[in-house]
Amino acid sequence: MRRAPLTPRAEALAYRIWGYAKPRAWDVSIGDLAQALDVDRRRIGIVCARKGWTTRLRASPPAPGAGASFEDLHDLLV
Repeated sequence: MRRAPLTPRAEALAYRIWGYAKPRAWDVSIGDLAQALDVDRRRIGIVCARKGWTTRLRASPPAPGAGASFEDLHDLLV
């Protein structure tokens, strides 16, 4: 089963992603792309996933607070 093609807007974003990442040998993260292209990280991630590019990208560092534990949250609330 084939996926529906990307919209023209998403294809344009894919071209911008490719144009930024290719000269850098794809040594960029989704966060780097989002910042450089001034586009939401989720849109970058969706387009990269649809194009099959996610394995080419460098892993993004975790978002601040992403590793917080339940105990950390409990300490903040108490």
